[in-house]
Amino acid sequence: MCLTLSYMLRLSRRTTPIILRMHAQSVLRNVRLVSGLILMTFVAGHLTNLLIGIHSLAAMEAWRATLIGPWRTGLGEGLLLGAAIVHASLGLYAISARRSLAMSRTDVVQLILGLLTPPLLLNHVVATYTAAQVTPGFDSTYGMMLAIYWSFSPGYAFQQLFVVMIVWIHAALGLYSWLVLKPVWRRIGGLVLPVLFAVPILALVGFAESGKEVLEKLANDPSWKAHITDNIGRIVKVTSQREVFQTWVLSIYGGLLLLAICILAARMLRDRLNPVRIAYDEGLSAQGRRGLSILELSRLNDVPHSHVCSARGRCGTCRVHVDAGAQSLSPLDDAERAALARVGAREGDRLACQARVLGPGVSVTRLLPAYADASAARLPQEWIAGDRMGDGPVPAREPAP
Repeated sequence: MCLTLSYMLRLSRRTTPIILRMHAQSVLRNVRLVSGLILMTFVAGHLTNLLIGIHSLAAMEAWRATLIGPWRTGLGEGLLLGAAIVHASLGLYAISARRSLAMSRTDVVQLILGLLTPPLLLNHVVATYTAAQVTPGFDSTYGMMLAIYWSFSPGYAFQQLFVVMIVWIHAALGLYSWLVLKPVWRRIGGLVLPVLFAVPILALVGFAESGKEVLEKLANDPSWKAHITDNIGRIVKVTSQREVFQTWVLSIYGGLLLLAICILAARMLRDRLNPVRIAYDEGLSAQGRRGLSILELSRLNDVPHSHVCSARGRCGTCRVHVDAGAQSLSPLDDAERAALARVGAREGDRLACQARVLGPGVSVTRLLPAYADASAARLPQEWIAGDRMGDGPVPAREPAP
């Protein structure tokens, strides 16, 4: 009994900071979501302004004050800069805080796109800001920027098109992953998905149509062409200073990314010294490092396990019933408790993505089939098998949106 009490005291000392970390991670996820929505709103405004180019260049300029103007104010610039710094920083933190490289294909795509976004956006932001500073009274109008893209620097145009695709796909995947778990998705999904696809496509069409108008204007309006050329000449004069600034910022970003990767590698090497084991239903088992979640150990050992929200503790589809060894798991936090309550969990159930294995081992039963989809998060009562062993009757899956 003394040995048991001693073990429980040691476990308590280890789990107290873990509870605090779990709460902090929940707050950080919400902050990252809000900052991402701010950035997506900014990008959506730009894309909407571009798609208006299908009508005319004049229409683009007329709508620019409404769609882009608020972001040019002191408040808008501060909000945008803060959201960008926070989102990029939390992305790097998410890498350093990972405990393994077990990720779904969607997570891998999101990670790669997220890492590419800051350096790709940097060149565009710096160039636009520089143009605004050295061409007073012209304020980087669409006419000037499109003239640069279509006539003076076509290579830069392709770079911007690439940036648009990277940023929008990253944002759209993030928004979809968040909304698809909400009950409201069944009502709005049919509208949201077409919009997510249509906005960038129409923006590219508007970019092409307005580009044709700019080329025609450059050919037929010598005074406007001279004005554009003069402004571009001013920008070229500060190119070296702009490149120095870009190199400085990219070096900082690269250093922080390297630091995040080193922290991840160090944690993985340290945890290898403490092996743990999980016994599943159907006679399956998994082994791995101490500190990994049940879901991470399932992925690393190729144990079929449902997980719709990519281990964010939102969907509840990865939940398990703990048959033995509950004291080896990290304790419940408020976020996990709320998620379990939302899906009608019973005593002894845990979210596999949140329950970390800290002791020598645990025995669990998976409660949903591995093919459970987002409807299992929206309508959990229709997916709970009668015998709670994952092999009972399961309703036909809802068609993917």
